[in-house]
Amino acid sequence: MTPREIRAELILRGINQRQIADQLGVSESIISHVISGRRRSDRIRRAIARALGKPVHRVFPDEVA
Repeated sequence: MTPREIRAELILRGINQRQIADQLGVSESIISHVISGRRRSDRIRRAIARALGKPVHRVFPDEVA
């Protein structure tokens, strides 16, 4: 998924980046950086994918299945 698609899907599900950040104890900007691909964190990628109800490799195609 592209960063825009990830953000749109989160909005459709009523989830914002702040909620994911709060659950993980990180800043909202880190979530944004992971979504945009500027930063990599497997833990955050898993949390985003879980919030979207999709496997990590579907949300972040460069992730090894």
